[in-house]
Amino acid sequence: MDEPVKQQPIVQLWKAYKDAPDIHKGDKSAAGTMPAGAFQYCESMRVASSYGWYVYPPKDVSLYYDGREVYFHDDGQWFPIKSTPFEAGFQESWNKAAPSQLHGHNPPFLTELFVPGAVQIWSGYFMRTAPGWSMLVRSPVNYDVRSSISQYEGIIETSTFNPCPIFVNFRIVKTDTEVFLSRDKPLFQIQPIPRQAYLEGDRDMVCIDGLEGPEAGFDWDGIEAVMRKTADRDTRRPGRYASTQRKAAKESV
Repeated sequence: MDEPVKQQPIVQLWKAYKDAPDIHKGDKSAAGTMPAGAFQYCESMRVASSYGWYVYPPKDVSLYYDGREVYFHDDGQWFPIKSTPFEAGFQESWNKAAPSQLHGHNPPFLTELFVPGAVQIWSGYFMRTAPGWSMLVRSPVNYDVRSSISQYEGIIETSTFNPCPIFVNFRIVKTDTEVFLSRDKPLFQIQPIPRQAYLEGDRDMVCIDGLEGPEAGFDWDGIEAVMRKTADRDTRRPGRYASTQRKAAKESV
């Protein structure tokens, strides 16, 4: 009897920095920060929040931006970031595992970018996606984000550019204030997406001008089922979409 073919996972991760927090599945409640009403009735928010994985700072880090340069706090002192590696113990473990030509060439923990106040932080992980899949790196979805930083979002073609360090770029928006990033709080979210979705998106979209006539192809029966009429708003129970989608999800398992 032939052995069953093992399906390749969409995402593979490697933890390089052993003390980095585990990467967790996105939470439907946005780690408890979503308003209770939205969590109960808005299934679209719940699904968006849970898609992908939360990534955390590999360790607690304090940053400070004086308007010209970014500093990090270590051993009771502030140092310019420039390109800051992990501690010596990680350098040793990297050199032990890596081939000789890569000794001393591990990714830095913190890097100051060319935009004033912009920083790149490496999570301590590497990733690879299956052929045809890329990775969207973004701020945590619907999460009560920090007001002191503004994150840059990007799509990395991790099916060809791999193993890729899992990192995020952000800009510190408050000067002369200590910015603390806790290893217990998600810093960003990664979400796999098919390459076709963004490479061929323009080709696959059609916009029809107007709703009238058979040539428009607008489904009036469908819109009647989707929309709540004004007269029904006092009698129709909220959350109908959510209950319908959750029931369909259970039946598909």
